[in-house]
Amino acid sequence: MSNKLTSVLIGFIGLANVGCSIAMALNGHQEPIFDAFEVGSSRKQVEIQLGTPVSSKMLEEGKKEDTYKYEIGNSPNGGRATLNFYIDLATIGLAEPILSLIEVFQGHDEYSYIVYSPDDRVMVISGYRPPPPSPEMKAAIEAQEQYKKKPATSDLSTTPASSSTASPPTSP
Repeated sequence: MSNKLTSVLIGFIGLANVGCSIAMALNGHQEPIFDAFEVGSSRKQVEIQLGTPVSSKMLEEGKKEDTYKYEIGNSPNGGRATLNFYIDLATIGLAEPILSLIEVFQGHDEYSYIVYSPDDRVMVISGYRPPPPSPEMKAAIEAQEQYKKKPATSDLSTTPASSSTASPPTSP
């Protein structure tokens, strides 16, 4: 009887665990866009990308240094979730514990330190900054640009005036 109960319990735990890696891959924290702010930007522009500071320190002359903590490498990823789903199907859920562990260890924390002037403008940015794109990555981005659909623009000077905007003739 106890072997049967143990088997049922292990089976239930296995079934309850299926899908965790998929949910974990679909959840996460969007990475900040570091190009969205620079020296001279407002505090609001920084906090839109980095969130609220984890600590603040007052400096001389009314300056303030804020420390921001954020996660890199754990953005929501539908492709990773889809891959986990198909691996779950192929292995009847047996790979789920391994996939879940992989998802748990996605991403790492980074810190940035920003000094603000008394009028809340960025003076100094230090700490983590993403590395610049490699030449290969730049070439790939440029190659993809040719396939992006450009927005249609209309030139108003070449289109004839419609009859609804023309004024009616006046009678004498």
